[in-house]
Amino acid sequence: MQYKLNRRLIPINDPSEVGEGEILVEIMTLGEFDQAYEGTYHHEMLMDSMEHIQYSKAEILRSCIIGTILIPDKQDLLEKEFGFGFYIHKGHLIFIDDTERIQKIAARLPEIKAMENSLEARFFLELMEFFINDDVLYLQRYEDMLISVEEQLMEDEIEDFHTDMLRYRREILVLNGHYQQFTEFMQMMAENKNQMFNADDCRLFRVVANRADRLYDNTKMLREYTGQLRELYQSQIDVAQNKIMRTLTVVTTIFMPLTVIVGWYGMNFKFMPELASKYGYIGVIVLSAIVVIGEIIFFKKKKWFE
Repeated sequence: MQYKLNRRLIPINDPSEVGEGEILVEIMTLGEFDQAYEGTYHHEMLMDSMEHIQYSKAEILRSCIIGTILIPDKQDLLEKEFGFGFYIHKGHLIFIDDTERIQKIAARLPEIKAMENSLEARFFLELMEFFINDDVLYLQRYEDMLISVEEQLMEDEIEDFHTDMLRYRREILVLNGHYQQFTEFMQMMAENKNQMFNADDCRLFRVVANRADRLYDNTKMLREYTGQLRELYQSQIDVAQNKIMRTLTVVTTIFMPLTVIVGWYGMNFKFMPELASKYGYIGVIVLSAIVVIGEIIFFKKKKWFE
């Protein structure tokens, strides 16, 4: 699909329709790009990059910029991602996308108002901003979920903690890597090594880079938060185990004197006076009761039952 860009995208049938002060924007599939630009000096490099898109990167060439962008799918961060290639030349933009997603996004971009920027840079910036536009709110939802987990931990009402926390941690790690790459990518564009952009374009690239960097900082904070929640969960387990051990210790301590009494009077030596006593059995019962009651009173004073 071909467009001319002058503040907004206008579909065209032939590149000759692009007038002065306008730029040509092409959104095509990988097969269409291969067929249309075979033999050009940037073709092979971009085709190689598109074969396996693993991260966002830019190649600054003498008179153009080519590269790939990899965006995680927020509906399924661990399994899905969206990648596309691009080519930026003075007066010419190409986006290579087999999913038609770029075409749909481009139709939703606002009209370009700042004409002091070069149009190709401004349109590319608008597209890049679209991918991180609402991510502050998106990360806020993660923070809310982690706060909810913390509250449930404090109330001992959480199940499957490790499963949920592992998923959150992995998803935040994906976002963390994405924002780090995105920041570095936009900073590279702002460096303007081949002098394709003007000063205002570079300033806007830095603005977007700073926004991505703040998102990167937020994901680092969320990663630290998940680590703190894991430590809190482990401390809750330790407290519960300590309570169990203390209960077992108290029970064992209470019955230890009774075990001594049973062992002592179970020896049945011939001349033990209590064996022939009329009140020997009752006496042992009373002695055992006194011992148990005395221990319970002692433990309560020491607050071992709390």
